Amino acid sequence: MAKGRIQKALSGFYYVDTGSEILRCRARGKFRKARISPYAGDRVRILAEEDGTGALEEILPRRNFLVRPPIANIDQLFIVSSLRDPYPEPLIVDKTIAVAELEDIQPILVLTKTDLEGPSPLKEVYDLAGVPCLEVSSVTGQGVDQVRQLLAGKVSAFTGNSGVGKSTL
Repeated sequence: MAKGRIQKALSGFYYVDTGSEILRCRARGKFRKARISPYAGDRVRILAEEDGTGALEEILPRRNFLVRPPIANIDQLFIVSSLRDPYPEPLIVDKTIAVAELEDIQPILVLTKTDLEGPSPLKEVYDLAGVPCLEVSSVTGQGVDQVRQLLAGKVSAFTGNSGVGKSTL
């Protein structure tokens, strides 16, 4: 059996990176019977087939887990919030930071759309609280390299409300 990490879960298929290839796998029925769901980020043992597919045989112990986004075993969580269109929701940001810290995940706040709105007092607040905070503009490129540097060598996830710029970033 090979070991790997689930990179993506889509329509009942799990795309597992073994280090040498990415296999499209199905979960065994025993997971459904036990009401266990595999998630992106899970480290797993798989039975690989010659045709490039496989079957999830075992989910290895999780270091951490988030319900939203549904992901496991991550090092850091990028919490994306725009400065305008839509305006930031500090309560949602605070709750997400609290959940990340509870799960021993490094939260990183990314304030987007700095090209539409000037410097934010939110950055000062979160910097003082010890939460890394980046101001980013996908239009001008400001801060995008900082995000790339923080991604290197880490298992990361992005979360945030609709329209804040996650996909654009």
